[in-house]
Amino acid sequence: MWKYVSNSLIYRFLIFIYEVIGNAYRNSFLNRCVETVAAWNQHGLLYRTKQNYISSTPKYSFSVTYRILSFFGKILDRFAGHVNHVYTKAFKNSLFTKACRSLLQFWKKIFGKWSGLACFIILAVILCAAAFVLPKLVVAGIIGILGLVFILRNFERAAYLVAIYPILYFVAGVSNISFLVSLWDELLIIFCVGIWFYRWVADRKDFNFAWTPVDFSLIIFFVVCIALFAIGSLNTLGFDSLGFDGLRAVIEYMFFFFIVVKLLRSEDGAKNLIKLMILTGVVMSLHGIYQYIAKVETPAYWTDKVEVSSGPRVFSFVGSPNVLGCLLALVIPLAISLIFSEKDLIQKFLYTAASGIMGICILLTGSRSSWIALGCALIIYSILSRKYYLIIGLFVVAILAYTMVSSVRSRIDYMLDPAYIISSFTGGRFARWPKALEMFYSNLLFGVGFGQFGGSVATINKVKGAFYVDNYYIKAAVEMGIFGLVTFLVALYNGVVWSLRASYKVEDKVSRGLIQSGFGAMVGILVTNVVLNNFDAPSVTTYFWTIVAVCVFLGYVKKGPNNVLTNISNK
Repeated sequence: MWKYVSNSLIYRFLIFIYEVIGNAYRNSFLNRCVETVAAWNQHGLLYRTKQNYISSTPKYSFSVTYRILSFFGKILDRFAGHVNHVYTKAFKNSLFTKACRSLLQFWKKIFGKWSGLACFIILAVILCAAAFVLPKLVVAGIIGILGLVFILRNFERAAYLVAIYPILYFVAGVSNISFLVSLWDELLIIFCVGIWFYRWVADRKDFNFAWTPVDFSLIIFFVVCIALFAIGSLNTLGFDSLGFDGLRAVIEYMFFFFIVVKLLRSEDGAKNLIKLMILTGVVMSLHGIYQYIAKVETPAYWTDKVEVSSGPRVFSFVGSPNVLGCLLALVIPLAISLIFSEKDLIQKFLYTAASGIMGICILLTGSRSSWIALGCALIIYSILSRKYYLIIGLFVVAILAYTMVSSVRSRIDYMLDPAYIISSFTGGRFARWPKALEMFYSNLLFGVGFGQFGGSVATINKVKGAFYVDNYYIKAAVEMGIFGLVTFLVALYNGVVWSLRASYKVEDKVSRGLIQSGFGAMVGILVTNVVLNNFDAPSVTTYFWTIVAVCVFLGYVKKGPNNVLTNISNK
């Protein structure tokens, strides 16, 4: 099929246009000016300052606390080694294991290189037949056992479950299993942590305990949050279930950073996880585009009463156009970076198609904050990768979308309309900020408590006097006070900055492009958190920290099982 596409007139015309524009830019006066400034910059004070900042070692690596944690890490490593010795004697050399190995060898003898495909077809037929006879819960259990076997054959596959988090969230929500609806994400974390511990014990040649530059700040934030929760529980003279729900909503999805970093074991695995996130984005986008074509009804509260001509807003199966837009703003830059870094033409075409589908969908969400986040991400990626022509292309696409898509033009025109500004300051998001800041100053040290203000937990539980403030930083400040806010911002700073530093450590073009685009996507989401509560959405928080984990892994952890801080200091 690719043979016919590559020989077609349209394909050759597009390649011709691309080469003409590329050659024109490379030979232009603008490009010569940029190269001259870049050459001057390499000998300047600013460049040397940047290089020293990029290559710096985490300050906490010199602290007593870090040395204590490293000491306990070594003790745990020794303990895992002893357990591995017992495990090897008890299980690996057991009759059951030998029988399973013999069965696998016999299966490969029969089917040869097609053994994997044959096994998949046979299992699929058996499961389809069982679905008509056995209860759904039993079939789900069988699928779970087979999935566990599939993952245990390669521990890295457990991290791939995080890449399809929005799909799992939707499946759990529509299931008829009551405990699965409320506990599935906790079960996913427990499962992945269990796989990590099993890998730690069973795979001693490839893995041991190590710290990353982001771990310490996250752990400190968790400790501060738990302390604040304890203080809040003392104020209520008992266990604060509402506060616990608020605490869980803040820190639970950050655990996926540790899960992804600890489970990934190869550069290809990290890239496959990103590609699976892109595939998930395409699935969400196709469903969103279908909603637009089918004219699915849009709830009236998603647009201002004054704004009547913006058209429908798609939300796919995530339930919110803003959440869908944020997820796509995180994923689209990754897909665009793969267009430029992958060498295979077929892959370039696939990522171009994926970017186009997701780009159409993010326009149809009508989420202005997501458009801003995506614009910031692509501009940052263009600067870091020195693909400055992408900025021109971004402005061209923005102008075309504004002129050709009526819903986009309506949303932007209304944002710039004085009526929108008046609405925002009288009854909209900006009107709530002064009251929220007043509450922050009144509870400066410890905040009002988790789940007590301005987020999804307070809204769902109908807390008296609570209101939704469209600024996640203000929401965090009011609930956690100055201690929680500072440690939260430090955790975000470390996650973003060490991702940027990782881009200067990798040599592979694909990995560098993914880190640069991932850094841009993270900054875009953090910028829009000023006017939205993006981190109130579990899928957005999960994807954000997953991208941080992939960047840190590619920059530091993949270099070997030794302590990554040793690798940093030796650079």
